[in-house]
Amino acid sequence: MKYRLPKYEDINILKEYVEEHYSNYERSISASKGMTNMKFKEWVDKINRNVENADDEWGKYYLYLVFNENDRLIGLLNIRFDLTDELRERYGDIGFGVRPSERRKGYATEMLKYALNVCREKNMKYAILGCYENNFGSNKTIQKNSGILYKNDCEERKLSDEWTINLKCNYYKIKL
Repeated sequence: MKYRLPKYEDINILKEYVEEHYSNYERSISASKGMTNMKFKEWVDKINRNVENADDEWGKYYLYLVFNENDRLIGLLNIRFDLTDELRERYGDIGFGVRPSERRKGYATEMLKYALNVCREKNMKYAILGCYENNFGSNKTIQKNSGILYKNDCEERKLSDEWTINLKCNYYKIKL
């Protein structure tokens, strides 16, 4: 898979991505950082600026467009590596979303694995992730990447699970 920041010329592939979500009755685009709520050029500028310059709400972060081997946009991956402890607890360190037609193919698991490696490079000790309790796909993806459920919360009438993944575990192979 290929990961990169958005560019102005991505407008049509992102429109198609959003339209696919909408045609599947999904009005929220996971990991998009408000893409559908602002002008596209402003959104691209903001995403690229926030890699180096923190904003008040999200700190520094990467928002990657994720492409498969056929150069089809399959999802968005958001890695927030500069949050306060309070914001980490509220939003989590990683967000991801896969377009409806590409789900159940292992892409989310690979995206999360990639994000965890980025978090390790940023010297983070653990990553926090959240998802709705009934989002079985995300829950399974997090578990496949060693996620441990540590909190179940009821917020705005929606049950939410919070997971943590230890990034500093050392595994040793033992010969018998």
